Order: sequence, then C-alpha cells, then structure tokens
Amino acid sequence: MDWHVMETHFSVARTRRYLNAFEGNVVRAASAYDQNMLLGQALMPMLHALEVGLRNAVHARLSLAFGRSDWWENLPAAEFGWSLREIAGAKEKLARRHESQAPDKVVAELTFAFWTALFNARHQDSLWAHLRLAFPHCPKEVRQRKRISGALNSVRDLRNRVFHHEPLLWIRPHNVDQCHTRGREAIGWLDPRLVAWLDQHDQVKTRWQICTRL
Repeated sequence: MDWHVMETHFSVARTRRYLNAFEGNVVRAASAYDQNMLLGQALMPMLHALEVGLRNAVHARLSLAFGRSDWWENLPAAEFGWSLREIAGAKEKLARRHESQAPDKVVAELTFAFWTALFNARHQDSLWAHLRLAFPHCPKEVRQRKRISGALNSVRDLRNRVFHHEPLLWIRPHNVDQCHTRGREAIGWLDPRLVAWLDQHDQVKTRWQICTRL
C-alpha cells in the first residue's frame, strides 16, 4: 500500500514510529508495519490458550474454595473493591444484551486484567493458597505468587498491545519472543496438553525470525 495512504488512514503519529526506525525508508517502514500486524495475528493462539485456560482454572479453584460458583459474592469489599466493580460492570454488560448473568457468563465477560489482578501481592493471604492450585504442573520451586504474577502481567501487557494494534517490534523490557515464551510456560503450568495443542497453531517463532531480519 502507498505510504501516503497508510499515513492518511492509520495516522502520521502511528506510522512515524516505523518510518523513524528505518530512517525514512518508506518501503522498509511499510514492510515492518505489515509484519507487525502479522506478528499480532500469530500471537492470538497463545493469548487465547492462556486467557481462556487461566480464567477457567481460577474459576474452578475458587468455586471449590468458596463452595459456590459465584464465589465473588464472598469477596470482602475492603480488599476487592476494584474486582467487585469489574464484576458489576460485567453483569451490566450482560444485562444490556439481555443475556443471563449465570456464573459462566460472568466469567467469560471479565477481562484478562481482572484475572491477573487476583495474583497481586495484596491478595497473597486471602487467595494465593487457592490460586496456586490452578497450576498443578508448575514445579514446586517455581510456584511462587510473585513469579506467576510476573509472567501473567508480562503477557497481559503484550495482549493489550496486540489488541490495541500497537507496535510490537520494539517493546521493552521483554521482547515479543521472550513474552511469548513466558506465556507458553504459564500455559504448561496449567496443563502440558494445552501446549501440545498450541504447537499445532503457533507460528510466532517463525514470524519473529522474519521481523528480526527487517
């Protein structure tokens, strides 16, 4: 596509990062823009496996711990104010769409940020004993709240960049390849069979190699 057309429809501010990276070479900049988009596409299977797998694993563990599938109703407002507001918002969205507010529907409506926030340090005493059981295949010496939270937040930041169509080629401190590896590791902590499934669809390594040669 003509660079002027890209600037017109994708904005100068967005495309300038690519142009600057290649010292004004519009051919290389346009190629990088395309590869950035394809890299985001390639990340979707990993993001899907981790986000959906994580929320269902956490939901199962907390449902068992609290003895009810709407376990969030037992969360104290003083500690979980933000989380409870997110749940209320999810219910409102379901209501606007005239959909059921059954627990499974609420779980599916909640954001990845909601699930990763449950691993924050402030919930160490109240939730970690239950949440760690969501990762039955995580080695004992690795299964620490801080380490798991760090991996999840790294992938969450990457996910947000993908979903907002931001540049992926120059993210720091961890590049896409490193974040992808951390995501795959976290998926393996849930169940190695999910990694085997992911291997059938995951093209990130190949796509990343193309990007590093730009």
